[in-house]
Amino acid sequence: MRILLDTNIVLDVLLNREPFVHDSRRLWQAADEGAFDGSIASFSLPTIHYICQRRAGSAAADAAVDTCLEAFEICPLYRECIVAARRITGNDFEDNLQVACAISDFMQGLVTRNPRDFMNAPIRIYSPGELLGVLR
Repeated sequence: MRILLDTNIVLDVLLNREPFVHDSRRLWQAADEGAFDGSIASFSLPTIHYICQRRAGSAAADAAVDTCLEAFEICPLYRECIVAARRITGNDFEDNLQVACAISDFMQGLVTRNPRDFMNAPIRIYSPGELLGVLR
């Protein structure tokens, strides 16, 4: 199963954000163990770097990006994804881009802490707990 991880899932682990880190870390570990193929959107990397840099400095931000590159496949952002994201019903353009990239890269779903933000997505949306349940 190929799953796109929303940026918040990755940041929960990298920044040890309570109380979310527990399920997010279990998902990351499941991907490491081959329970599913985990990917992140290419445009998540600058966001991850920026947030980690503000919280922990440049070296930690660089290390966070390197960790993501080792842990996950990178889902590309194409012009067609941007056009598709503009057509998806939803209030958050970044969320729409996540969905469009997942679809264009033939993902079976997207995992996020905010599944309600993706209610109109034409792809299966999982909360971390739901995906962990499916993987059991």
